[in-house]
Amino acid sequence: MMLSANLIKFRSGSEIPNKRQGIARSLKGFWIFLCLACAIPIFIGCRAINKPKIRNATPLAALEKAPSQTELEVVFVRIPPRDQEATNLLWQEVDELAIDAKFRRELHKNGFRVGVVGPNSSGEIQEILQSAHHARTGNVALEDVGDMQSTHAISRKVFLQRGQQSELLASSIQKEFQMLEMHDGKLVGQTLNDGQAQFIVKIQELKNAQVTLRLIPEIHFGAFHNEYIPGDGMFQLQTSREKKRLTRLQVDADLQPGQILIVGPQADQPGSLGHRFFNEQSADKSISKIMMIRLCDFPITELESADDNDASD
Repeated sequence: MMLSANLIKFRSGSEIPNKRQGIARSLKGFWIFLCLACAIPIFIGCRAINKPKIRNATPLAALEKAPSQTELEVVFVRIPPRDQEATNLLWQEVDELAIDAKFRRELHKNGFRVGVVGPNSSGEIQEILQSAHHARTGNVALEDVGDMQSTHAISRKVFLQRGQQSELLASSIQKEFQMLEMHDGKLVGQTLNDGQAQFIVKIQELKNAQVTLRLIPEIHFGAFHNEYIPGDGMFQLQTSREKKRLTRLQVDADLQPGQILIVGPQADQPGSLGHRFFNEQSADKSISKIMMIRLCDFPITELESADDNDASD
């Protein structure tokens, strides 16, 4: 009995505490290892994750002008019939002779009107620009903005390097786009399904403290389809439609900072190509539009290098 009591005493007083201490030490070591195992990846991972965030700029940075880019402000103005008198006053300020006759003649035949306005324009043009600055910005269709019976203006910024181009939407998609062209003295017509008028704007040249802006009308039509475009060492999937680019109706305009290229329809040529580009139908009424492209800023360094090259020649 004494042996059994001593054995019980040994197990309860000596062996059990030792086991408990061993388990406690094991648990303590396990938690220390676990904390270190979790902490090391966290510290290492923070560096790996934070570096790209520091290197990569916010998506809004893509909207900022780069030093080598020219900045343009594109304004589309919708003018209902009741405000046509204001449109006539606006065109009185436009210098249509600033556009070379070879461009202007073809455009007039096809219902387009084009000219240049200086930076010191009168109240009518300034009011339109101020209205555009306070309106919605972006590639927005005018028919989606407000009351169709009131004058509205929307604007967007375009940043281009020399040789680059951008697309400007001039009309909504028309189920049957009636295309009437005056070509070589003959009227040629065709109907394009789901046609939409657009312009290609391009910086053609920077020289003598001015920018040569090229504007080319084109029509996108038909169903959308996918095509693979080569670039950057790989093929990129692009969704596009058939297009007609009217290069013979392009216009080159030499602009200085603050000057505005204005394009619109000829009021006395309904049904013409210019009418299709700059008129929308609403409640059995034709809503006229004009497009204004203002030269805001350009890369001085490129102008200086172009002038230096001319001097060396």
